[in-house]
Amino acid sequence: MMTSKDLTESRKKIGDETPAPPGFVSLTSFTLKRTKRDREPEQNEAYSKTTDIENLQKSVKHRPWILGDQLTNLEKPNTQHLNMNISVENTLPKGVIRGCPSCSNCQKVIACWRPEEGCRPSVKSTSVLHPTEEEFKDIYKYIEKIRPKAEENGICRILPPESWKPPFLLKGNKFDTTRFGTHVQEINALKDLHSKRKLNEIIELKDGSDGFEFESGPEFTLPAFKRYAEQFKQNYFKKQDMFTGVGTPAWENVEGEYWRIIQNPTEEIQVLSGHNLETKVLGSGFPLPSLDDHNDDQSKYRKSGWNLNNTPNMPGSLLPFDCDNSTPSTSRMDVGMCFSSLCWKVEEHHLYLLSYMHLGSSRIWYGVPSKYRLKCEALLKKTFPELSRHRELFHKLVTQLSPSILKSEGIPVYRCVQHPKQFILIFPGAYYWGFDTGFSVSEKANFAPLDWLPHGQLTVETYSEMHRKTSISYDKILLGGAREAAKSSWDSRKRGWNNACGKDGWFTRALKSRVRRESFKREFLCNGARSRKMEEDFGCSLKRECFLCFSDLYLSAAGCSCSPDKYSCLEHSKQICTCPWSSRFFLYRSSIDELNLLIDTLSGKVNPKSTTFTT
Repeated sequence: MMTSKDLTESRKKIGDETPAPPGFVSLTSFTLKRTKRDREPEQNEAYSKTTDIENLQKSVKHRPWILGDQLTNLEKPNTQHLNMNISVENTLPKGVIRGCPSCSNCQKVIACWRPEEGCRPSVKSTSVLHPTEEEFKDIYKYIEKIRPKAEENGICRILPPESWKPPFLLKGNKFDTTRFGTHVQEINALKDLHSKRKLNEIIELKDGSDGFEFESGPEFTLPAFKRYAEQFKQNYFKKQDMFTGVGTPAWENVEGEYWRIIQNPTEEIQVLSGHNLETKVLGSGFPLPSLDDHNDDQSKYRKSGWNLNNTPNMPGSLLPFDCDNSTPSTSRMDVGMCFSSLCWKVEEHHLYLLSYMHLGSSRIWYGVPSKYRLKCEALLKKTFPELSRHRELFHKLVTQLSPSILKSEGIPVYRCVQHPKQFILIFPGAYYWGFDTGFSVSEKANFAPLDWLPHGQLTVETYSEMHRKTSISYDKILLGGAREAAKSSWDSRKRGWNNACGKDGWFTRALKSRVRRESFKREFLCNGARSRKMEEDFGCSLKRECFLCFSDLYLSAAGCSCSPDKYSCLEHSKQICTCPWSSRFFLYRSSIDELNLLIDTLSGKVNPKSTTFTT
């Protein structure tokens, strides 16, 4: 037992009036001294340079009351061996232990549910839609019908008719033997794990990649992952009352516990997730389209627009016009367990997202309407001030913000609870995030109907300002679709394109806006004498991007004879190299006159047969 005399002597050694916590004594022998600073910190102390690093780390490990920011001010003889990421979160006891010498896939769940401390947020529920059999036949026509109202929430849930029961095809040999990779998610640290402590690593990723992923986890087959997930949930939510036994908690209970872990963590909770798995590896849960399509029970599901293998390429979608880029047109699989998270995000290029849950436990989603997007970004700057000068990095964050925080800033949040055999629809530009309440298998796909065009142009302009890579060619999609719609033999309604043409048609308005910006740049930045048409395959087989801002160069580009494989957008043509301005040349796919003629054709001012776009 530490006496008062011992405590006094201990205070003298560290030269501070702050006592050690009762019952704690130093485990190592070391000297502390004050360091002179421009501004005296309140309680920050510096360890002497003679301190042994290993003993210091052990000491810190046993002193959880030492704040993480105190460690950043230490004077260290050899910083490469000192872990600078030590923080309050790192001092939490482990609630889940994964792996052992004989098996990397096993787990021991030590933490347990704390229902009395649940932090279930108070938010409104979003729309739940019930299409009729007739409405369900045409996916794009139905989404066009519900969009004006459902888009106000940013997210909605769609319950198919009773008769729509597609088979789940990830069974049999492929289901039992195909392995997929997982990622480790530390749920208790999602509030700031991959933002504040990893800022320097994120900034290094300015090459346009999607941001760094979670730490890689073990590989599983689906049956093995299901066993792992069910074991975790059963052990974590086991009831302590021997008379009530073990039961499955309601999704409301899981939601309250999830936000408790994030906001008031008491243990480290690590779970595994398998998100964005390619269907060509794991397979699709839907029947695949077949040339030899017999009239069997699966025939209607193979052809259905709600089959996510078909959705991106159905009549009514614009993505097929960027046929050289198949990534957004491919469905992906999500395999989750209790607490595995879809972190705060908005879809690439603000595309629509449709998700279908094949089987498993419910998933809880949260959505914010797109008109609050700028408010969301302002909140991110406020929450993560160290990123205020790096707006281009917001999409790389892997973090969760409580709906309560957003609501306190005047940002509405809507909850969607997705159960098996149901769809979730995310509208363009909406922020969303969510988590699983247990083992689940779902499938998702992006698509782009006509009403996406304004969102598409906005994101292209925004990405260029942020020097962020594009994943699709907006100009290629816009011109390809507009030319098709302008053909004399083309009835746009057959493609599901209601209101595509005409004075106020989607294509007409989008192309007018795009040509207006392009015309201004060419007038003031291009030299007509050194301008020429692009070769037909420029930017087709190999996507061409501005070397500086990563803008897509499908419509126009600038170059210099000194760098034959280096191109820029018109705005950055001066930065290509240091050669004289007279050495620049400019490429364009269509002249402004040709583009204006296409606009007149779309609006009905010109007979389509007289244009060059009928071939």
